[in-house]
Amino acid sequence: MKYHPWIPNDNEELLNIMLKTIGINNWDELFTSIPEEIKLKKKLKIGAERPLNTIELEKHMKEVVRAQNIVDLERVFSGGPVAPHFVPQVTTYLINRGEFLTAYTPYQAEISQGLLKALYEYQSLMAILYDIEIVNAGMYDGGTALAEASLLSIRIKKNKKIAISSTLFEEYKSVIKTYLYGQNATLIEYDFDKDTGEITGETIEKIKNEKPSGVIIDYPSNFGPIRKSTKELIEEVHKYGSLAITFSDPSSLPILTPPGELGSDIIVGEGQSLGLPMSGGGSLLGILGIKNDKELLRNLPGRLIGETVDADGKKGYMMILQTREQHIRREKATSNITTATTLNAIAVAINVLLYGEKGLKTRAEKILENTKMLKQALEKNGIEASYKKALHFKNISYKIDDPFAEGREIIEKYKIIPFTPYQNYAISSATEVHNNEDISLFSEAIGGVLRK
Repeated sequence: MKYHPWIPNDNEELLNIMLKTIGINNWDELFTSIPEEIKLKKKLKIGAERPLNTIELEKHMKEVVRAQNIVDLERVFSGGPVAPHFVPQVTTYLINRGEFLTAYTPYQAEISQGLLKALYEYQSLMAILYDIEIVNAGMYDGGTALAEASLLSIRIKKNKKIAISSTLFEEYKSVIKTYLYGQNATLIEYDFDKDTGEITGETIEKIKNEKPSGVIIDYPSNFGPIRKSTKELIEEVHKYGSLAITFSDPSSLPILTPPGELGSDIIVGEGQSLGLPMSGGGSLLGILGIKNDKELLRNLPGRLIGETVDADGKKGYMMILQTREQHIRREKATSNITTATTLNAIAVAINVLLYGEKGLKTRAEKILENTKMLKQALEKNGIEASYKKALHFKNISYKIDDPFAEGREIIEKYKIIPFTPYQNYAISSATEVHNNEDISLFSEAIGGVLRK
């Protein structure tokens, strides 16, 4: 019998036993529901077309890696929901410890105190950063956290309308639309001044007329502008009976007024900027918090870790308010999310503690300074940033003729990833990993392609 090195049941004798067991004569009988005209009639030529041993496989994978366009982190300028940020080696080391890496949902508090304490610290750190009273133990990513915040506001206000900022990341808009489809909810998009990125009379009028359950505000804007009128917008949202859902990049908050202080009811963020690698777009961390309101608290999705004392007066930790969870409430649960990106939440907590308050502020100031340089570099090459009169943080959006083709050319020619391409525009970012030399190289690369 000839065995595949990693698939023990891949031999003719065992396959025949499997077929007999399920009551069929050949594999084609498994696919009778597929029309004959669209079935593949030949064997696929995949890989080496034979099983490889371990040495051969390792050699093959090394060749695959060598053939890739490997780009250094400081040469990545792509913006959007995921951007290049520095991850200290100590963070990577600590989250790879078995206590964290192999841990599952802490249903049994008595044997999960270390994990529960780490998550409690994460919640506390995010609550301080966003200046909000309650933050849950983490969600999948920023997009799903925004969608859950939308559903939360609909449950509270009993009104199936959500207003979203026109500058919200396209990925996030798509996720929210998908989540709200089954609710038959209506999405209303509102806009800002084209030069400054600030709210306009039309913005207020639309919210006044529509009176949505929740209004999603990106602050800073996902397109980069730091809006001075965010507090005013939140006040107007409250005036017309809606909940203010503020999405904020946490890396900006050490130098901005936090959304909780501005009056937000619900805060949302993407934790990637606080210590998670880009990793091809994931895995990520959704940050979701609320002000201390009984109705909001009872409807908050996801895990919530609380601190308590035991019978001897010793401090301990446990999951609280589990009546919100699907494993207890079943179809009456507030959300179908019954897990969290726990390891990523712990990584973010470690990173925040490593930087400390002063370090986070210095880092945010560096990002702001580099963003200014990036904007100047784009202008030098005849590219005008969207909302050109605004002060930008990290992200800058702009229009170019063919983002997909021009992006590929820059990557191949200069080994630089210049932006995240969208249909009609692109987003570049500058973060703490960049310096003057990196941004000059970016300027040369994008100019060399656009001026050809």
